[in-house]
Amino acid sequence: MGSRYSTERRQYERARLQNIVIGILNSDEVFTIGLINDISVCGVNFTHEISMTPDATPIHSINLIADNKCLIDLPCASIWHSTVEEHSDFKIKNLQHCGIQFGKLNPDQLFMLKSIINRCTSLGTSGIISNVHLCCS
Repeated sequence: MGSRYSTERRQYERARLQNIVIGILNSDEVFTIGLINDISVCGVNFTHEISMTPDATPIHSINLIADNKCLIDLPCASIWHSTVEEHSDFKIKNLQHCGIQFGKLNPDQLFMLKSIINRCTSLGTSGIISNVHLCCS
């Protein structure tokens, strides 16, 4: 069995974040707060405390908080999860990584997501997502 990184099948490149982006997983009863590690227009890699994992309650959306901007209720599903190994760069124990795949985004959600990617990753400065024009508020 190969590593999940051995065969890249994503349509869009994931970008490592250069700014902090917080994620909040939403379910009907429980929510989980964590840190977004990388992001694309199709999903995110999310790290959170294992004790905050919604056990039997499936998630239905994620909120992203970057700078002073919030992107709320992006439809999503958890597609994989793994426990962070003790010898990793993370100093806190009992962490879990999970892959979150976005569902069908409306045009406004997609625009705001691309805006976050432009502001918080190296992709924005390299021009890969240059078709998105940022508005200053």
